[in-house]
Amino acid sequence: MYKLFITDLDGSIIDESEVISSKNVEAINLLRKNNIEVTIATGRRWSSITKIVEPLNLNIPVIIYNGAGIYDPVKNSYLYLKYLSKKEVAESLTVISEYWDYIKLGVYWDDKLIEDKEALGLLKQNKEGIIKIFIEGEEKFLKELKNKILQDKDCLNVVFSSYKYLEILPKGVSKGKALKELVKFLGIKLEEVIALGDYDNDEEMIKWAGLGITLENASIRLKKVANYIIEASPKESVYYIIQEVLNLKKEVSINDSCYSDH
Repeated sequence: MYKLFITDLDGSIIDESEVISSKNVEAINLLRKNNIEVTIATGRRWSSITKIVEPLNLNIPVIIYNGAGIYDPVKNSYLYLKYLSKKEVAESLTVISEYWDYIKLGVYWDDKLIEDKEALGLLKQNKEGIIKIFIEGEEKFLKELKNKILQDKDCLNVVFSSYKYLEILPKGVSKGKALKELVKFLGIKLEEVIALGDYDNDEEMIKWAGLGITLENASIRLKKVANYIIEASPKESVYYIIQEVLNLKKEVSINDSCYSDH
């Protein structure tokens, strides 16, 4: 018996439009009617997704910053929030500086996203309170950068959240490890969790959940660990899951007009 459905946001239940379709919203409501709680696990900060997830009426904590934080939207407070150490920031900066001409840089600091030269300045100052580092660029450069950061170092988690996005997180931080903390808080077991994701940063979450689901356009790493690979777009993913995976199709009545949602 499943008690929690947790899903990644971008590429899993929304596309570039950043709108959760009425199909997925109604499907999520059906999960709740079947006593399955629903929450989100995203790489973003809470303030940047509040309007996107508003239709879901989330009432239990959400995983943010790719597992560096768990936030309670009801109490408006963090269960926890983890930061990069000064050593981790310094080691990251050394490699990032080598690739400066080939990347765009973002730093999540004090619930703000600081970008480009200002972000580089923040890293050079080695400010307290840096949660994660976000790097955008061509995949070949990001792979090189990742390998250099991890070379002879075990103090960081460096993970792709898209083929063009690389994220540097504190050691031991991931969506999967945050999920372990969340299920403890909720008083349930990992086996009672359904997880949906689409990229490498979702790997542990998908692997450790009782039922791990990904999409047909997901990363190769995720397809290897998922229990199910669904043939659906992000705008129809949860709807597909309740029909084809959980077999709740007799209880759902969503007309075809929902396909045109934006």
